[in-house]
Amino acid sequence: MASRPLFILYLSLILFVYLLIVTFYYLNDTLPTPLPVEIKPTNEEIFALQDNVRIPFRTKMECDGYNEFRGIPFEQLWFWPSVRIFIGIWSVADKYEIRHLIRTLNLKQRRNLAGDIVDFKFILGIPSDNNPELKLKLKAENDTYGDLVIDMVENMNNGKGYYYWKWIAEQLDTTRYDYVSKLDDDSFIHFQNLALNLRPLTRGHLYYGNKSPHSFFIRGTIEVLSVDLAHLIASFPFKKREWNGPEDVQLGAFLNKHAKSLNTIGENCLIFTDPRIRKVRRKMWRPWASPNSIAIHWLKDIRAWKGVIDLYFSDDN
Repeated sequence: MASRPLFILYLSLILFVYLLIVTFYYLNDTLPTPLPVEIKPTNEEIFALQDNVRIPFRTKMECDGYNEFRGIPFEQLWFWPSVRIFIGIWSVADKYEIRHLIRTLNLKQRRNLAGDIVDFKFILGIPSDNNPELKLKLKAENDTYGDLVIDMVENMNNGKGYYYWKWIAEQLDTTRYDYVSKLDDDSFIHFQNLALNLRPLTRGHLYYGNKSPHSFFIRGTIEVLSVDLAHLIASFPFKKREWNGPEDVQLGAFLNKHAKSLNTIGENCLIFTDPRIRKVRRKMWRPWASPNSIAIHWLKDIRAWKGVIDLYFSDDN
């Protein structure tokens, strides 16, 4: 008789182990598998996919932009009041050719704006190696074009974001603008499409751009703020712990912490990574561009810009 309780105990243990095994396999079969971490490709890998390759192009994106999703078709955006935008294009001191190309394309775009105002300047850090020849070249460039802002030692992820927005608030005449923005110099921005998509939006508390899914920040490809948010940033003293790190993440964290009201709008359909580089860069990727696209990111080599010129400037004289 004493063996019967032992038998029941053994049977219970076997059943318990069986249930554990079944549960383990069930959970592993039903829970989503985490995506692998994307390894950032080299510029050479990217350009190999862009060289002499046209950017895929269709008359409409495969997704809806923010306004279209809200029921405002692109054609109706022309009837909204025009906007005034300042764009600070973050560049590196020795990238003369890229700046000259961007400057040429942007000046052409400004001449064709339909009532909107878009001004731009290049934001550069002071070269840390104290290269006198480089400084002379920058001086000559600025004397010629007057569109360089050289205001701090180059430090992309160690406070440059804070000091840029502080410069906006304190050195720029912000009464002339509804929105101020930061753009990378490896991104093409379509001035008219940006202005049109901003027209229906609020002129206050706006934080706009391509938003990282399930996150709190706008990606640094282009970050658009209403003017009041730039003044909010400037009203706080610099704290390294708030601004030490990726500038787009730190900006999002700061605004979410300090802004009493924040209207964060993700424009994930019309701001995207170059469709040609899907194999090596999945973030922000879209399969093609369209006439309504706002920004195309990851144009690291000046020759990669040929695809943009073919799409949006081929009819220029």
